[in-house]
Amino acid sequence: MIRFLKLTTIFLSLLINSINSFSFEQKDFVNDITHAKEMFDKGEHDAAIKYWEDKHSDYGGQQGHYELELGTFYSRMKAFDRAEQTYLAGIKLKGKYPRLNISLSYVYLWTGRFDQASDLLDETIKEYPDWWSGYYTKAHHEFLTENYKAAKKFVEKSLSITETARGFILLARASFELNDTRSVISAIEEAINIEPNFLSDLNTMKIYAVSLATEGLNTEAIAVIEEIKKNNEKAADDEELEKLLSELQKPQG
Repeated sequence: MIRFLKLTTIFLSLLINSINSFSFEQKDFVNDITHAKEMFDKGEHDAAIKYWEDKHSDYGGQQGHYELELGTFYSRMKAFDRAEQTYLAGIKLKGKYPRLNISLSYVYLWTGRFDQASDLLDETIKEYPDWWSGYYTKAHHEFLTENYKAAKKFVEKSLSITETARGFILLARASFELNDTRSVISAIEEAINIEPNFLSDLNTMKIYAVSLATEGLNTEAIAVIEEIKKNNEKAADDEELEKLLSELQKPQG
């Protein structure tokens, strides 16, 4: 059975501008962080971080927005010690900015401190019970620690608040580990409806095809494999996918 790599790149977006009010000039902040991100995305990592570090006197020490962005730059460079200290500094400001908690929890996950991540996420859910991201990240933690039933429970809670493509994908992953193939199929179809780009995600489409085949939907499974081959060049070299396709194409006796 195809298994999902659990420590995949966590594409949780940590660079979302908050709609909360700022005590400093929001327009200037947005312009400056946008400039820093553009530099970073062009590969000018050191220059982007230096530019943003130099903005501390303008934006730092207020509600945590500045610290979130700086910590995220450090995280993307895998400077996890600096990221952790920056997120903690932001949390100490008591700005009611829970994205800091989520970002710090991912640092804990990336560095193998699962108990610390769990405790922080429990605190976040308690303080912000109506926020979907707390439950989603807790579900991701449970998935990484192979508590698949708990992962499914938390991600379902997240989706009951806000439906997101990544939430449905995580639901599919947990359901796959629990051999709940019908839930895998419906969750992936919901994710694709929200974000069609998942049609090119090799791992997602593999568990989709396997689940369809398990349910006896061989024609649909073959169609999924053909689709992923069109959308992802790596699919042609995937041995598990080729083996599955070969099995599905055997004459039924």
